[in-house]
Amino acid sequence: MPAPGSTYAKKLKPKPVHIQLIPLKPITYLHGKPQVIWEQEEVNHMIVNENLEYVVIGKFSYGWPDIQDLRKLIPKQCELKEDCNIGLLSNRHVLIKTTLLEDYVNLLSKPAFYITQKIGRSR
Repeated sequence: MPAPGSTYAKKLKPKPVHIQLIPLKPITYLHGKPQVIWEQEEVNHMIVNENLEYVVIGKFSYGWPDIQDLRKLIPKQCELKEDCNIGLLSNRHVLIKTTLLEDYVNLLSKPAFYITQKIGRSR
């Protein structure tokens, strides 16, 4: 018998996720360059909080295709089995967030991927 006050809608409602907040860190300087020092435990918490367990950062050495083309080319040419999210981090770096551990391992297991555009140029 269901608990008093319990409804089907309440059971379907997602449970709140507890996210441990990490305080801002002070900036220190090493040889005149600013740096922030993180403990490994803090980094692990950030990875979990931001859902970045299966993320790979790729670097383009010679330029890159348009982001929309990358979102089509990377899963196909890197032989990813499940969906992934792809976004630009900087002018040469792309973030690939996979949903499947096997795809994550596949991306990390090869020293390089060569992405070929429709016009036949490698990047």
